[in-house]
Amino acid sequence: MSTNSKTEMLEISKKIIDLAGKTDVEIMIWKNNFSLTRYAENYIHQNVSDTSYQIRMRPIIGKKSATASTNRIDEKSMKETLLTAIETTRLQKDNNKLLPLPDKQQYKKVNNYCTKTDQFSPMQRAEGISKAIAICEKNGLEGAGIFSTNTTETVIANSKGLFGYDISTKAEFSITAMKGAESGWREIVKKNVTKIDTEDAARIACKKALMSAYPLELKPGKYTVIMEPAAVAEFVMFLLWKGFNGMDYLEGTTFLTEGLHKKIFSEKFSIYEDPYNPDISSQPFDYEGMPVTPVKLVEQGVPKNFVTNRWIAKQAKVKNNGHAIPLPRQGAYPFAMRIEKGDSSVEQMIKNTKKGVLVTHFHYSNLIDPIELLTTGMTRDGFFMVENGEITKPLKNMRFTESVINVFSNIVEIGNTYEMAGGFFGGGFLVPAMKIDNFNFSSGTEF
Repeated sequence: MSTNSKTEMLEISKKIIDLAGKTDVEIMIWKNNFSLTRYAENYIHQNVSDTSYQIRMRPIIGKKSATASTNRIDEKSMKETLLTAIETTRLQKDNNKLLPLPDKQQYKKVNNYCTKTDQFSPMQRAEGISKAIAICEKNGLEGAGIFSTNTTETVIANSKGLFGYDISTKAEFSITAMKGAESGWREIVKKNVTKIDTEDAARIACKKALMSAYPLELKPGKYTVIMEPAAVAEFVMFLLWKGFNGMDYLEGTTFLTEGLHKKIFSEKFSIYEDPYNPDISSQPFDYEGMPVTPVKLVEQGVPKNFVTNRWIAKQAKVKNNGHAIPLPRQGAYPFAMRIEKGDSSVEQMIKNTKKGVLVTHFHYSNLIDPIELLTTGMTRDGFFMVENGEITKPLKNMRFTESVINVFSNIVEIGNTYEMAGGFFGGGFLVPAMKIDNFNFSSGTEF
């Protein structure tokens, strides 16, 4: 962790507060060091690295507020942006949902930073990709994907003395092994880049690609589905987005409005908002600067809570748990969900299945109904028939139309290991594999 960088963020914040004078102002700063290597057809074709800033200023004058942003950190640009924000604020109508800026807060110490990820070089990314490509070539396949590293600094400060700073790292490697219509896929997301095994990822992707030759059609209908973690993550993302936002609860646009404290899901299903889990990079403050609190969202199939900002908590008459998204939007999202693990594995799920299908992951998924959480999307890069405890043949991809609530109500088995998936606002979540009954495939696809 760079002390100089934190000092820089503090100096930028103080400069804007000084420029604002007697006007109350909230400042958010994001500094992003992003490096990416792309490869396709078994060779690297792009390497980029970029350092960017975003500074967002939100003055408060009475019950009025507005925002303005800049990606420049020189004093002239910051002053012009602040004046624009102040002038725009004066033109606004009064906002009765607007609360005063919070005072200075205390935050739990976290370690979301990994030096090895931050200092990982283009040559090291190239070496990791080269090892994966060698495995693709050995199997007569072409590999394509990315290897990226990211260091993000997040700051929230205000003229009341509040200052929150977090620095986090993330590394991501993905590979699609392919030849003609054959394809297999694997993705790994880690805080520590040294925990990414590109060769193992390539072996998994190649194995699935080779298994996917000459796929057969599957009739639309309801099937037992073994979902690898990446497939489960697709449904968790929709649950995160439209399930536990306290604003949706107040407005009646989530299943929680009628379903809080009622059994909605399988008793095997429990979810925790777990921001201080060492495997998840989640900052200890929200976008109002309030401390983030762990929350029990679902316990044995029963929704217990939703997440809040200060205004939502006040309206719902509950204690604020610190999950605000950037104002003036009134909303709150989980930042770091963890699904409770089970005692199974993908291999055991296959062995225990008389007839079903195995899904590697989904893509082009979309929400149809926000209350029922009805979604649609397609399988991709590894879709197989399972019969009498074995994978027997590849299948042509299918479109699903299914409710997230139904998915997590029909759990048969849950995996005993986690994989990391990306979330909103820099967070993430830990998700296991699952075996689901009565999953609806609505039609075939053209590929």
